[in-house]
Amino acid sequence: MKLFNNLETVTVAKGTILQQAGETTTKGYRVAKGCLKSYVLDRSGKEHILQFAPEDWLITDMDSFFHQLPSNMFIEAIEDSEVEVYSRAVLTEIENWETEALKQMNVKLRNNLIATNKRLIAMLSATAEERYIGFTETYPTLVQRLPLKLIASYIGITPEYLSEIRRKIARK
Repeated sequence: MKLFNNLETVTVAKGTILQQAGETTTKGYRVAKGCLKSYVLDRSGKEHILQFAPEDWLITDMDSFFHQLPSNMFIEAIEDSEVEVYSRAVLTEIENWETEALKQMNVKLRNNLIATNKRLIAMLSATAEERYIGFTETYPTLVQRLPLKLIASYIGITPEYLSEIRRKIARK
């Protein structure tokens, strides 16, 4: 469902980087088809996935977007995707929004915040199996679409350990 009319919709190929770390974020994205991810690289160059954005999810670096600071993250298409592109002007001129668009955006941002909080709590206190189960609840459409290495990165374990967890769950 479109939140706004007259937004640019672009097709991006798998592997396309939409946001580079170090750049100031000027765009946000709503995924119409496909899947994006946001991630950071640590000092050794290891990727740490922050968020997946499948269909109908929003993704951007909120701190950079609203405070005009250099971004700490990358945003990349992990499948061929179609995304609606939101400019900073569209999202900051809230007084011009229709009531229905405000309601829809509120729900999307609230759901994103809830998912982020659940993930943070899980990373601090849950077992790897519990984190995987939480992933399957948050992103049910991605369980079969994503490679194990991406899911493992997201929940903070190796792909081999994730395979063990999946086998254990399947036996139950």
